[in-house]
Amino acid sequence: MGVQGDRIFATIKQQGFPDPWSSFGECLSWESAYAVQLKQAIDTARKGTDPETTATIDELFRLKTGNLSTARKLLDDILAEYDQSGMWQLLDERAARLNIDDVSERWARGLVEHPFPIALLSLQFNWRYMKQHGVRAFYEMTSVYVDDLLANTRRWAEAWNTEAATGVIDRVTTVECDLASEEAPMHCDICKKTITALLYLDE
Repeated sequence: MGVQGDRIFATIKQQGFPDPWSSFGECLSWESAYAVQLKQAIDTARKGTDPETTATIDELFRLKTGNLSTARKLLDDILAEYDQSGMWQLLDERAARLNIDDVSERWARGLVEHPFPIALLSLQFNWRYMKQHGVRAFYEMTSVYVDDLLANTRRWAEAWNTEAATGVIDRVTTVECDLASEEAPMHCDICKKTITALLYLDE
């Protein structure tokens, strides 16, 4: 076992993760990072000890929204480019040949052990979805997910603005929206690893 995985990792070692997928994955890692910073800033603002925190929160919401918009544009561009080049057909053929157990075995090496290996399980879900529905369909689903994250950010910003205006603390919206953003890298930074296995399968 591990033959396909070893071959893919050998190419990653030489070339790294390919763009624009690497950039897309980094955007969704930043989605989580911005959420952590936002929650910290909101916690500070609620204590009323730092008068500049409100401006920091506004800027973080702006950065978070801009980052997701960048991710969405990357996906739009990829969808159009691969439509024109016929790349989706090639990727579907490679997805059909991908041995998920084989590649998972290699990807599991080096992971910090946990009873629920979410990164590995997310990869496996992605490859199974691609095999069943097609690679393009997977990224259409991903586009909807990014749109949902944008809506989640708007909801969080609106809740914060209401809290700032009324003084009525809304902890629940912060918890829910933060959790949604924290989950994003486990889906979309994983995407760059998912597609890399197909792009490098025959290298």
